[in-house]
Amino acid sequence: MAIIKTILILFSILLLGGCGQEPVVKIYPEAKHADIRCLGLDIYPMDENMREYLSSLYGFDPACKTVLLVRHKEDICCNSSHNAFRRGVSGLPENYLRIEVREGLTPLYSYYIDLDRKADDGDLKRAFYRLKSDLGLK
Repeated sequence: MAIIKTILILFSILLLGGCGQEPVVKIYPEAKHADIRCLGLDIYPMDENMREYLSSLYGFDPACKTVLLVRHKEDICCNSSHNAFRRGVSGLPENYLRIEVREGLTPLYSYYIDLDRKADDGDLKRAFYRLKSDLGLK
């Protein structure tokens, strides 16, 4: 009986603490050999404010084969019944920001964070400076 209680407690902790405000970052092995000299920019869905802000941080080159992909989603509504408990107790994130660097189809870098609000300039700045630091981008 004690084992079942322990398992239920551990499961509850994992269930309720699963979505944090810390980004999940992955640097792919191919990034070690990549010589990133420029970046293109692709935002989906297009957000002019995000484009302008990111352009103020870096001089993007539309002809560059290495691309910074920015994906964001707002007002996510999860109607799945298996998330009912979690949504009622701890809430599910309604927004996310995902930034990837790809050279052609090859992924080099990924940054993902769940947000409880729309991604703003501060989120973009933290993500982009983290990317620059992780990849040694100038």
